[in-house]
Amino acid sequence: MARTNWRSVGHDRLVRLMPDPANCLQTPSRDALGAALTYLLFDRAANVLVVNGGDGTIHHVLNECVRVVERARAATGLALPLPRFLFVNGGGMNMLARVFLSRGHPVRTLGRFMGSIRRSRVGSLRTRDVPLLAVREGEAGPVRLGYIFGSEIVLNALTLYERFGQGYRGLARFIAELAGGYVLNTAIWQQYGHLMDPPTTPLVVDGVAHDAYTAVVATTVPLQLAKGAISAVRRTAAPGEMNVVAVVTTDKAAIIRQLPQLMWGSSAAGVQRLHAVRELRLAGPYSLDGERFDRLEADEPLVVTGSQHVLRGIWLG
Repeated sequence: MARTNWRSVGHDRLVRLMPDPANCLQTPSRDALGAALTYLLFDRAANVLVVNGGDGTIHHVLNECVRVVERARAATGLALPLPRFLFVNGGGMNMLARVFLSRGHPVRTLGRFMGSIRRSRVGSLRTRDVPLLAVREGEAGPVRLGYIFGSEIVLNALTLYERFGQGYRGLARFIAELAGGYVLNTAIWQQYGHLMDPPTTPLVVDGVAHDAYTAVVATTVPLQLAKGAISAVRRTAAPGEMNVVAVVTTDKAAIIRQLPQLMWGSSAAGVQRLHAVRELRLAGPYSLDGERFDRLEADEPLVVTGSQHVLRGIWLG
């Protein structure tokens, strides 16, 4: 159901590029991922997984893949590695396809990859490693892995952005509606302006507390759009660490005025850009790789840490 797939990239078009259709699965729901990955990794002995989707698809495949491999490690006692991944651009947003230079039409990307690996060994594939971050809900709650974390207002902004149509046009309309709505107190602002209210709970960054803040983003990958013209974060984090952008002012007017600086990675008053961060503590709903996790109580503690898990992706540069 990823947006680009639904619009133009039928699964069958990709299957035709593969030497064996038995190695190609289209899962009907997230619940089917565990069985699908177990089949591909252990019945079909796959050592490269092609993931056709956007950040949300990647998020769920990655987390389920880690669970499948860890269950197999526990059952066998063997030090089993994660497979290598090729990320093709089948979704609305795909930050990892940007990182691994595998953007472009999924059919062209897969064809390019298949043409390059004939008579190749897996060890000869060009790869790059991306560290992951981990989000724990509560003191003993579930842990989710990912690469882009956003606090409650980021989740709310994603919801509004999708309302305005996604893509660059949707992004431009979202910014225009946000700025104009605040200044003119439009009907849209009256309906949705409360979604930009700052949290009432503190943010703690590596032990340093901020009693008041508006939003925080943590990422292990560069955040770049429009071929790098929009670049909020420009570097990949080291394993166990994260890059963080924290908005520690609660002045809505100032934040709206500073939206261009935030998106382009420029300095702005009340905005902290931090590197080599190891832990965030905060509360409330959140987004992870564009997926929304909003069933938490407002004071539910969240701990975001740099993870030692590393994703190895095929680099097509």
